Amino acid sequence: MEKSEIFETAIRELTETAIGKRRETLDDSEQQLYAEVTALSSQARDIVKSLPEDQQKILTNYFEKTNLIADHECQHLYVQGVKDCVELLKKLGVL
Repeated sequence: MEKSEIFETAIRELTETAIGKRRETLDDSEQQLYAEVTALSSQARDIVKSLPEDQQKILTNYFEKTNLIADHECQHLYVQGVKDCVELLKKLGVL
């Protein structure tokens, strides 16, 4: 396994763990938001299924690529947060 793959795997595991812990402590409004998204997801799948196959593929590709971009942006923000933390610790003289 290459360095970049190890790095990506570590980030993926850390973020999944953090998200799992966060979801255990959601407040009522956040839980409601997740419930709404779950219901909307089911409705969206039904709508997509009712479309012609070529339109289904377009929407499915759109949703998949949008989610992939969001995932990459989250990974970037995680790494940037680590870099910012190290920089701050250096400026504070901790490192």
